[in-house]
Amino acid sequence: MDSTISTKLKEYYEARSFFGTTVWIHCFHEAALDIAPVARACWQKAQRIQDNMNVYAQAEAGNLAWLNSFGHQGVRVQEDVFKILKLSLEHMRLTHGAYDVTIFPLVQLWKAAAKEGRLPSNDLVAGVKANVGYQQILLQDPDLVFFLKKGVMVDLGSPASGYFCDEVARIMDAAEIQHFMIDGGGEIFCRGKDKGGIPWRVGVQDPFDKNKLVTMLELDGKGVSTSGSYEKFSLIEGRQFAHIIDPASGYPQEGAASATVIAATTQIANELSTAFCVLGGARSVELAVALGNVEALVIENNNGVITRYQTACFCGPATEI
Repeated sequence: MDSTISTKLKEYYEARSFFGTTVWIHCFHEAALDIAPVARACWQKAQRIQDNMNVYAQAEAGNLAWLNSFGHQGVRVQEDVFKILKLSLEHMRLTHGAYDVTIFPLVQLWKAAAKEGRLPSNDLVAGVKANVGYQQILLQDPDLVFFLKKGVMVDLGSPASGYFCDEVARIMDAAEIQHFMIDGGGEIFCRGKDKGGIPWRVGVQDPFDKNKLVTMLELDGKGVSTSGSYEKFSLIEGRQFAHIIDPASGYPQEGAASATVIAATTQIANELSTAFCVLGGARSVELAVALGNVEALVIENNNGVITRYQTACFCGPATEI
């Protein structure tokens, strides 16, 4: 590390509770900069995102609960809601619905099944799945959202944390802060250097051993997200089910233990990592290569055979582990 660089910088680190987890902001800035108003803007943005994205909150004009209640009539939504939906819709189309924010009714169904300890019937799954499909969403700039049928509901809790990282990065960039790491509770964006002189490093957890890392990434100007069933799952009738639902089948995805994506923004990384859990390793790597500027690692467990699939520039060899 270049000590002549680091001694010119001051450190700011703060963690707070948002989005049902702990998020934090870590940066190194010029000593002359008053970091207080920058930090305040970041945390105020986090609060606005949380308030507007809470699907269980009281329905208030423009928030997500309001959209889910009246979207079939067409409603004007808050800026953050519209921005997240607009980018999400691009990825829903690119992944042909493997990522789909209209999955919320199925998520509710499987949460209820886990609570009751009883699997839903095939007919019940099919009935709920009838209200799922990104094709039911129409957007009209700057803030108008239509659902083409009643019963369509969206959940933006997953992309909200990635969006938070990207929005904080935007605030940092505007303040000309060159070195920062933003953690939205698992989704991370980094720019510049740790301590102003060494690369920011992010570990990718082994989905089968929380005390081990699969690899260590060095990030600058990139977002990273890992999705998978290794930490979030449900036990129903003695079977373990992933929390990520396959929109095509209506059932929890199987096979992919985890998917890690590096992309230009954290929201992109988050949404693609969710989709790649559904698509599986081979199809995910193919799509990542086609998209460009996306690196991916998917670890599958197929009947005890553990396999890594990854793009060429992702760290480590693409071999069985």
